[in-house]
Amino acid sequence: MNEFPQRENLGDVLKKYKEQKESGKLPSSEQVLEKHEAVTGTNLPKPTPFNPESFENAMTKETDPDLMTSYEIVKLPSNGLFYKDGLSEVEIEYMTSRDEDLLTTPSLIENGTVIDTLLKRKIKTKGVKPDNLLMGDRSALILFLRTSSYGVEYKVNVTDPRTGNSFKAVVDLSKLEYKEGSESPDENGYFNVFLPMRKKNVRFKLLTVGEDNAIYKKAEALMEAYNEEFSQYSTLKLKSHVVSIEGNTDRSYIDRFIDVMPALDALTIRKKIVDVSPDIDMSYEFMAKDGYKFKANLTLGVDFFFPST
Repeated sequence: MNEFPQRENLGDVLKKYKEQKESGKLPSSEQVLEKHEAVTGTNLPKPTPFNPESFENAMTKETDPDLMTSYEIVKLPSNGLFYKDGLSEVEIEYMTSRDEDLLTTPSLIENGTVIDTLLKRKIKTKGVKPDNLLMGDRSALILFLRTSSYGVEYKVNVTDPRTGNSFKAVVDLSKLEYKEGSESPDENGYFNVFLPMRKKNVRFKLLTVGEDNAIYKKAEALMEAYNEEFSQYSTLKLKSHVVSIEGNTDRSYIDRFIDVMPALDALTIRKKIVDVSPDIDMSYEFMAKDGYKFKANLTLGVDFFFPST
């Protein structure tokens, strides 16, 4: 009858290890492998000899700042007031040469998804997706990527309001500031506005990038399906903003109400939406050649990420 060898007490094993280590009698890794092979009859791979120089070179490579992509924490114009998790800042990675391949991909440029694809790649805060951000917060991230990659100078064509003639100007993007909303939302993220014509109280919300994109696609589809010459985007967007009219939350009622709403009431809602929306203030002061100064809203062109050199 075979008998199993008696197990040694853990304390005795540790004591024996300590004595062997102090006396220099610990077996080498090669000796341990040879004993294992003799007992089991199996061969184990030989350990790779430790090379201090190779180890140091490998570690240096992994921690060399020139071989790593860094990121920055960008504060959001919304200050976390519109997100359930209180998101107020985002970790975003600096652009690299590989990102320029993305920016020049014809299919992404053609379908209008190039910027959102770039943001998906660069946003490093877990759980944050471009589609779930407010438009103003998205703009803040785009502005950071542009200025941190290509500098603060941006060449534009500006129209002199006196003459209608255009001239070239250089915008300092670092002068653009966050625009805070004129008021804070309620606990549900909603705002109130009173309609001057219909004398009704309207509650509305701000839309995310994803919601706005969906509305635009729907408007384009409707225009194509009905062969219309105009887009319903503006009205469809207004309907999506509004969550109740005098407490009535029925979507069918809201849609019909907005379809026949006086233009002044529609303008009142849109103006209030702009006032309360956190964003980048795109108003910029320009100077004509004769020294005349005027303010105009800065429009970002398709060359925003491709500054002329």
